[in-house]
Amino acid sequence: MFKSTRNIFSKALIAGVLLASFSCDEESGSDNKPDDSSDRLFTIAFADGSGSPSATYVQSHSDLSAETNITFKGFGFEVPSTRTARLFTSSDGNTMYSLDYGGGSIYKFENNGGQDYLQVDKTNIEFAMGTAYPRWTRLNDDNAMLHSIATEQVFDETSGDYVYTKAMARLLLVDLEDLGMSTNVEFEIPRSVADEATGDFVFRIDAPVVSGDKIYYGMGKRGVDPANPDERADAAYNTVETLVLDFPSLENPTILSTDMAGGATNGYRTTVAYSDEKDDVYQIITVPDNTKDTYILKITNGTYDESFDFNLSEKLGVNTISNGWFYVGDGIGYVPYANSDLGGTGDAVWSVARVDLYNGSAVKLNTPENLWLQQYQNSVAVDDKFYMALAPLAEEGFIYEFDISSESADALTPAAAIVSAADSYYIGIY
Repeated sequence: MFKSTRNIFSKALIAGVLLASFSCDEESGSDNKPDDSSDRLFTIAFADGSGSPSATYVQSHSDLSAETNITFKGFGFEVPSTRTARLFTSSDGNTMYSLDYGGGSIYKFENNGGQDYLQVDKTNIEFAMGTAYPRWTRLNDDNAMLHSIATEQVFDETSGDYVYTKAMARLLLVDLEDLGMSTNVEFEIPRSVADEATGDFVFRIDAPVVSGDKIYYGMGKRGVDPANPDERADAAYNTVETLVLDFPSLENPTILSTDMAGGATNGYRTTVAYSDEKDDVYQIITVPDNTKDTYILKITNGTYDESFDFNLSEKLGVNTISNGWFYVGDGIGYVPYANSDLGGTGDAVWSVARVDLYNGSAVKLNTPENLWLQQYQNSVAVDDKFYMALAPLAEEGFIYEFDISSESADALTPAAAIVSAADSYYIGIY
């Protein structure tokens, strides 16, 4: 028999917290695709301080052209946050949402332009989630998902020997209209054959995407030494795995796996997976080091399509590590990546690649040198243009306008000027 010796998942009481209804787009599932209207406000986000805590500031503009100059010196709205805020906006940019990671609350703001953000709603989610440190992801203009993992070591009741680490997931569907909470589930993540062999366990889930009647969750793993289970160890990552559930019921958790690559699927703060116009899911993996290649994988009808082979490291000719990417439509995307031949993700060795998944091509774009994009969260595409805020560390930079239709490495133009500072950096455009 097994017994559990430590459970760090708070058994929070959620009765009376959950609301009875929610809104979701069952036809298209995820709406994490570019906006096609130029009549919108763009929120620019800036983090002051790379440690913890750090402050997050935002300001909005309707014009990102070269006539616009953006600075956060004495200007900008400070988003309530215990650590770097987890932000997203509505498709038109008129509403901003934020998770106070560590504070246990989610916020809704009306964007009135400039630094005028009016708080219109706030909900405490700590009791419903059992932690003040969940993560969240926008699914579409109607819904977002809150998610967290708690681990529990299991030991043999007779011998006292370590057996495995149980990963308990908590998922909560949020209605963005009123920040109401509806479907709330808790379950043990099934152990895959690969994890049973290596002893790896899931310590984080993130970056969900909906396709059809399924939701796909990325997973991060850790390893364990059975003789010293309290010591952190690296995961083997011999396979790539994704957690799949029915949507919107959040029932029937299963594990989708492939051995064509090895790495994590949860990303960091950047979106990892997208459902394209054909309802196929494209997912980038994060590799632990330069001994493994970065792949973008394809999921069709709930199965990894192993005939689709898109090795980003091979196509670019360097070892790469990426935390996520941005899909802009018709198989085209932009991938921030670190050249791990030159350093780690914490170093200023980042670039951006344009990928064409339908035609199997990738090109390194001629972006500035000395970029650090480890915590870059979001970018937008509007009217066949893609925008990223890029500034070398502690230097001035620009919001760059990328020509989505061009395959040239020079298909980017500096537009609005941005001002950075030491230990401060731009984390996205929304």
